[in-house]
Amino acid sequence: MTTPTPPDLMADLRTELIRKQLVQAVYAADASAEAITNPFNETTGELAALPSGYVAVGYTTDDGLTFTSDLSMADVTSSQSVEPTRSDVESDVLTASYTPQETNQAAVALYEGLPLSGTGALPAVGSAWSWDRPSTPKNPFRRLLFIGLDYADDGSEIYVVKFLPRARLTSKDDEQWARSTETQRPVTFTAYRDSAVGTSCRNWVDGPGWRSLSPGSNEVQSVAITGSPTGGTYTLTFDTQTTGAIAFDATASAVQSALEALSNIDPGDVTCAGGPHPGTPVTVTFVGQYAGTDVAEMTGDGTGLTGGTTPAVTVTTTTPGGA
Repeated sequence: MTTPTPPDLMADLRTELIRKQLVQAVYAADASAEAITNPFNETTGELAALPSGYVAVGYTTDDGLTFTSDLSMADVTSSQSVEPTRSDVESDVLTASYTPQETNQAAVALYEGLPLSGTGALPAVGSAWSWDRPSTPKNPFRRLLFIGLDYADDGSEIYVVKFLPRARLTSKDDEQWARSTETQRPVTFTAYRDSAVGTSCRNWVDGPGWRSLSPGSNEVQSVAITGSPTGGTYTLTFDTQTTGAIAFDATASAVQSALEALSNIDPGDVTCAGGPHPGTPVTVTFVGQYAGTDVAEMTGDGTGLTGGTTPAVTVTTTTPGGA
């Protein structure tokens, strides 16, 4: 009986997964605009063009974007327990808050409840603007797209994206005019479920830099016996280390045991499936210390096989590692 190996507490720590949103962008559209189904090019992970009608909010204050989830639970208490004996989500409300610094069409329209396009929308910057405060605000629903940008070690982009397909202004702070600070129009939007999209918030993480973090494929090699032997043994050699004799009719577990007996393969470094020989090949998947890497192809020696017609053992790589 073998003693289990204690976990390596540092093995699963990855500094490259500590991310920041170094740059943030906010885009808004009227509820009539096309919903975002995928903000990325599926092949490359680059950002795709936005549908018509989405307007940039522009610069925001350096405290960035805040997404708040207000979670409320309904507990069942019982006289026999000091803890709740049941707890269920009563409500979970998502809000998004940010403070625009620009006086542009999007920042003003979202703050004042004006349409972003069409009748009643503000014209381009530099044209005369005029609007009245309504006696009964309409407070229309919007579509909001939030994009955060970070960079991988090679400088390629990593994006975190949130899309609120049906959001409504539920709070706004004071618009202040002062010599000491820029004019700000802080807003908070609450996310509501969009029946067509099927959610109140859709999230993505993608980008060329994110895809570069993939560990790659695990290498898979196939060990086949040809010539229909009726007896004898064969051996496998991996990176100059050769196994003991493996029976001509070995099962996958027997091949795995032979490989794990090598000095350069530890238990958990290979997983064998398929078999048994000689009728069915055994597949060897390299995991553990060899996971996601391109390893040397094993070689087989079938001179110990007997019977049949010119029996032999062949090894082929069916899935290269690291691809």
